[in-house]
Amino acid sequence: MGWNEKRSRERVEKNDFSDFEVNVQDLSRSMDFNNLGKKDVRRAQGVHLYVDVPNFHLAVGEAGNDKQKQRKLIRASSVLRRIQGSLMDEDNVGDIQRQTVRAHGLVFKPYDGKDDVKESHRAKLAVIHAITENTYVLDVFNKVFKDVRNFSSAVGLASGTSYICNVGKTGKRELISLGNCANLAAKIIGSRDTITITDEMYDVLPECLQNHFEQEEVVSNVQTYRATGLRWSQNTELAQELGVEWNEEKWKKETEKHRDNLLLDQITITDATTRIDLSKLTERNCKRTNAITFYADLDGFTHYIQEAESNDKIISLIRQFHMIRAEFHSVVETDYDGLVLQHRGDCILGILHLPSGTDNHTERCQDAVDIAIALQSSMEHVLNTHLADREDIHVAIGMDVGKVMVTRLGKKGKRINICFGPEVTNAEDLQLKSSAEQIRISSEIYDQLDDEDVIDEFTKSRSAYFSTNLTFPNLDEKKEEKKAEAGCLGATVENGQIRSNTTSDISNRPWQNSKPWLEG
Repeated sequence: MGWNEKRSRERVEKNDFSDFEVNVQDLSRSMDFNNLGKKDVRRAQGVHLYVDVPNFHLAVGEAGNDKQKQRKLIRASSVLRRIQGSLMDEDNVGDIQRQTVRAHGLVFKPYDGKDDVKESHRAKLAVIHAITENTYVLDVFNKVFKDVRNFSSAVGLASGTSYICNVGKTGKRELISLGNCANLAAKIIGSRDTITITDEMYDVLPECLQNHFEQEEVVSNVQTYRATGLRWSQNTELAQELGVEWNEEKWKKETEKHRDNLLLDQITITDATTRIDLSKLTERNCKRTNAITFYADLDGFTHYIQEAESNDKIISLIRQFHMIRAEFHSVVETDYDGLVLQHRGDCILGILHLPSGTDNHTERCQDAVDIAIALQSSMEHVLNTHLADREDIHVAIGMDVGKVMVTRLGKKGKRINICFGPEVTNAEDLQLKSSAEQIRISSEIYDQLDDEDVIDEFTKSRSAYFSTNLTFPNLDEKKEEKKAEAGCLGATVENGQIRSNTTSDISNRPWQNSKPWLEG
């Protein structure tokens, strides 16, 4: 179908969420943020925690197209997800979201307040849990799953105020967190067997933990500290001082039980020849396909969340978030044949895998770049007119192409969409390197493009290409400028209005059809 400015404006005006009821409350003892309604938002003081497997993309690459190796990787990912959830439950860590094998949690007890005692207690509990997570993966999980690549484990932690909400339709809702601390925790994740924290956390840790951290780099203007090799198996005196009882045998048996309950021959992996129906995917029913993976992140939105001083401002921002989210979904899934797989705060992960097969990279790549241009077009020419004085909210997009696996992990009712492949990781990296209003694509995508006007908009940057402020209306203006310079731009009078046109426009089609994004 393609992007259309008039249709986009009609969608946004119809669904601007201006009358959407939002209930903002502080997270308290009587509330469970895992069962939030769509209208509920919880303000939480706490420590955001990301547990990652930094070398997971290497394990995916090694599996290649070998279905048996892929089955082993899916089983390992499923078991890791389950045990991580159990570890969080045991340590009273809120389980927010699973991003393939990256787990996002929140340490929010004791509730309420920013006083030093509570901040110190939350920071200590968060670091204790981080040590537990690394210890589990490196000392237990890897011993049980010797048939897959030895997993790394690393944790990033950042404290502050965030807003927890459930987005999406009933049955497809995702728990997400909005706020700078959640973004920062993900950004500061280090390499194997590391725990990285912010200076704000370091300053309130007990001395017995501070002694294990050393000053690291400054990330987003925040000083970080990092501990390496901090595990219960190697730091028994620290565990005793903190009152931690690590039962390696217990978690080994639990891991083996989950592994044995998911037999490899129960995992079916089929190639996607039609549009993937996400609702039918489970860890026993997976799809693989050639696809363009893209990440689209709202640049500047977190700043407004962080600076909001009243519930009214938060309510306004949440309404705008729903408006932007709804339009982005429409662009990806209605204007084109893409799939939105997951929201990660104010960033969406999606794929375009149609047309199916191995010989359609050119068409897929062109369509995927069109999706990126369409998202930029909706953001810059439509959505921004509804953002009042919030003029510096834009979108940054990264994308790459390659074979991906798509499935859903977890129990019925709590399943999450996951997508993995080396190019998925690279697409995220490209997005993180992109600034506001930028589209950054891999060289593999760039090499498949056949529209010279679009190709000219991209500039090489190392092994990738980027474009800034590339929208359909802006692209059309540049095309007209080129035609004018070539001496083939003219004008006609239609219904009393002067319209510019070109020789090809006049001879081949009526004016209004030369701009499909402006059609009625």
